[in-house]
This record gives sequence, C-alpha cells and structure tokens, in this order.
Amino acid sequence: MPSEAAASGCPFSACSSCSPPPGEAVDPRNMMPVFPQTPAAAQSTGLSKERATSSIPMADEPRNWMYPSPQQFYHALLRKNKGAEADAMDAVVHVHNVTNERTWNLILDWERMHQHRCPTPSLLRFVGRQSDLSFGAWVSSYRMAPFDRHDWFVDRCGLKTVRYVIDYYDDPHSGADDGCDISIVARPAVDSLGALIDRLRRPGWQAKRMWAAVRGGGSGDGQP
Repeated sequence: MPSEAAASGCPFSACSSCSPPPGEAVDPRNMMPVFPQTPAAAQSTGLSKERATSSIPMADEPRNWMYPSPQQFYHALLRKNKGAEADAMDAVVHVHNVTNERTWNLILDWERMHQHRCPTPSLLRFVGRQSDLSFGAWVSSYRMAPFDRHDWFVDRCGLKTVRYVIDYYDDPHSGADDGCDISIVARPAVDSLGALIDRLRRPGWQAKRMWAAVRGGGSGDGQP
C-alpha cells in the first residue's frame, strides 16, 4: 500500500503537465512526482505542511484522496516555472481544493444514473491534458478556450472504469457560491456505447428527476 506521502498528487493539480527528470519517482495514479514537505532553496516564508482530506474516495485504498499542502503546492509551481508567491499559497490551495470538490460533485451527478448498481463510485486515477483540446472545448474555443483539461477515471464499483473529460474555464461570471471564478464542464468521454447512451439519455433523466422533485416524489435520482 502506498504511503500517505506517495499520494501527494490530487485530481486538479498545479503541475498537471510536469515532466519529472529521468529516474525520479512518480505516482502511477497521476503520473506526477512526489513533492517534498521541506522548504525550497530560495523560500523565505514558512508554509504549512498540513494536508486536507478530500471527499473523493480512492478506488484502490479504503480512504479518500488527500490534497497537497501549501508547501507541496509551492514546489509544484516552482517545477512548472510559474510565478510562485509563498504568501499566496493558502489562497491558491483553497481554490485548488474547492475546484476539485466541484469537479467530483459534477461527476457524481452523472453517476447517479447508475446508483442502483453502484452507490459509491470512486476515483481510480487521473491525468492532466492541458495541451489537448477536447472536442467540446474545440467547438467553443472561438468564444473561450479552457485553461486546463483533465481526464478522470472513475471506478464504478468494480463493474467498469469510466473516463470523464473535464474542461476548466476562467469565468468571472460563473456565479459560483464558493467565490471561485471558474466554470467546469465534466462529462463522460464518448469512448464506449454505454457512455454514448448516458450522454443521450441524460436530458430526459434530469427532466424526470426535476419533475419528481416538484411533485414531492423525492429527488428522482434512480434509474429513469
């Protein structure tokens, strides 16, 4: 079983496109290096080493994914040659964690169509694909291009692995309650017949769920 430190990556990462030097250890669940909890060479401000636990279950261990500490996140930004200000790390990590939680909730909303077979989906692994535009992002890129893309691989209770495509957009008009000006578009990749069927039937499933809620018949989260 990997140690807690080995799970230093998280689904929405500051270093999703990092390329570790040859021979450096990487976590196979996110293909990212394990960032240390020690101060960086030129770091003058002390940073917290505390790591928050997410609400996202891990598929291969009986616990949830853990978010990186501000110290680890600072190392990640330095690795990517981004302007990293140590004083801002607490705020940056907050946005990072909130965005992860929103992403998982969007995925769970899709997975509710299958809750009769899998009440507790979990996250198996993820990969950052910042330089690869999804088809949906390409279609809408004339208006606004996403600043990042990830693919999340969800374990549907051992029945199958479902790949979700997630695009992240800077959006000052997002209206999100958490105060993060980020819009997130998450949907299953159309790489199987089952995923295509889910994409086609979701509007009707949502309408049925809303109608059930209006009539007082519950949330309608079950199979349509």
